[in-house]
Amino acid sequence: MPLPRVLEPEVMSSAEEAGEYDEMDFSATDVLFAERAVQLARGASAAVGLIADLGSGNAKIPLAMCPLLSNSTRVCAVEMSAEMLAVAARNRARDGVSSSRLYLVAGDAKSAPFADRSVGMVTSNSLVHHIPEPRAVFQEIARIVRPGAPILIRDLVRPRNQQALDQLVQAHAVRWSPLQRTLFSDSLHAALTLEEVRKILDQCGLANVKVTQITDRHWSAERA
Repeated sequence: MPLPRVLEPEVMSSAEEAGEYDEMDFSATDVLFAERAVQLARGASAAVGLIADLGSGNAKIPLAMCPLLSNSTRVCAVEMSAEMLAVAARNRARDGVSSSRLYLVAGDAKSAPFADRSVGMVTSNSLVHHIPEPRAVFQEIARIVRPGAPILIRDLVRPRNQQALDQLVQAHAVRWSPLQRTLFSDSLHAALTLEEVRKILDQCGLANVKVTQITDRHWSAERA
């Protein structure tokens, strides 16, 4: 039986959950995301002065991006959860990154704080599965990004059935705390399939965005 999508809370509102999430080790995938984002930014047809990172959470990915980007490129990390923004601010201070290089904004990715076609690149990692109606996020991306500008969106793939989900939890979260395993399992339940992602992109008019599955649990939507 195909696994239905089961929504999880859109906003991580408790300090405990935010702290547990921050301690989960996503360093390998975070670095790969940051490196790919920088590749796309460097290859853009026009200089990328502003990157909007939507649903930045603890800001570990924007922080990994900053040292790799041109000094003229700023990153705006947009996050809805006040608890996660507090964690992001601590991480930014720990890494010694200035607020002028990476600025943190309390905002909703479904109503992004940017003018139409004003952003040189949009990135987002592990946001889409939190959104009850993901089309709203993709519509905002289509609104704020410059025509033809690079896009990099990644998230979890919903497994085909409960057995496949349990295998992923066992493979990747066996050493995590019970709460961390629950967060991961809930996120897999709430994720989209590749077919759902492609359909939404078509509906939102986001042209030339290629969707592929890049790991046993992640999809990537990219526009070079």
